[in-house]
Amino acid sequence: MHVSPSFTMSLGEINLRINLSYGGGSYIQDEGGSQEPFLWQFIFWGILLPLVALSGIVGNILTMVVLWRREMQSPTIYYLRALVVSDTGILLMSVIALTPFACSNYLESESLVYYREVIYPPIHTPLNFIMMSLQAVNVWVTVSVSVERYIAICHPFRAARICTKKKALVVIIVIVIVSIGYNIPRIFATHARECSEAEKSHGKACFYLADTDLGKTWSYKTVYGYIMFCIIIYVVPLGVLFILNVFIIQELMRMQQRRSGANNQEDNEANLSLVLVLIVVVFIFCQTPGLLAQFDIFEVHLFHKWLAVSNFLFVLNSAVNFLIYTAFGRKFRKVLLRIFHKLYKHSRSMSISRTAVTSNGYELTNVNDLNHEQTTLETYYDK
Repeated sequence: MHVSPSFTMSLGEINLRINLSYGGGSYIQDEGGSQEPFLWQFIFWGILLPLVALSGIVGNILTMVVLWRREMQSPTIYYLRALVVSDTGILLMSVIALTPFACSNYLESESLVYYREVIYPPIHTPLNFIMMSLQAVNVWVTVSVSVERYIAICHPFRAARICTKKKALVVIIVIVIVSIGYNIPRIFATHARECSEAEKSHGKACFYLADTDLGKTWSYKTVYGYIMFCIIIYVVPLGVLFILNVFIIQELMRMQQRRSGANNQEDNEANLSLVLVLIVVVFIFCQTPGLLAQFDIFEVHLFHKWLAVSNFLFVLNSAVNFLIYTAFGRKFRKVLLRIFHKLYKHSRSMSISRTAVTSNGYELTNVNDLNHEQTTLETYYDK
């Protein structure tokens, strides 16, 4: 099998970073000839991931429709809007970055080889920058909404002053700017380098991803790419989320014990907080395997399998929030059903209007009958 350029995964890189080998790096087939790791990546990234991403994008679009309704206005909703936008971006970019890459490593066809050796190396650096920025935004928006919920539930008398829509917007904007700025060095760390004549197959063009001078430095590879990444993306966020949600769950249990059922505002706050707790629990579950992938604790073949699963879980996390909203969010579910009812009434009224006219243009149903049926429908769906 022709191996130019060779592809490896780097232990010191983020979840969705796919690393081509750096000129002369080892290829997994050179270390035992096993195709099994590539099979795992093909199954999880080439088959399952697009299905999850497609269903997740549909769910996220429905979530956007609900969250941007006029009645959905609160600081928490602003964070949820930012979260669903970053989730959708991750789903789209993961399909672009991971699916064709996994297919090109496992399936042999001229078009896939061309993608692997000509198309992927030049687009890897911008794809990596976008994915890293989206991940940072997603992680820290999740942390921010947990902090907001902690204040609202555990310190309700301070919440009105601290948790405002204006401050939520400021926090989101700062997170986006810092995430983009923090990941700019990645643009200058790698670049596509053309293969030498000896590496080319039958004289065909090919590229491999090479480190720039910046990317070769110890400060970039170890301090920035490994230590800072682990701390900023995994250790601190997961630790903060775990601690905050322990306090939130304890307070929710106390609220449940003393609640008489008459305080609707408190009940709504508790329900919203429960939804956020479930989102964070799923987030921690899906992110933890990615944290373990940052440490050199796997032999190379097992690491590739682990990376296939951990990256899939990372993408899955961006696809399941809609299910949590609809299953446990009472207000979200109510607004969503109201939207569907309006759509149904509109389509039903259009259908009635069409059937009221024959092919020769003469009306068979008078206007009073139509008005009566429309009034009946509205009365039924507005109950």
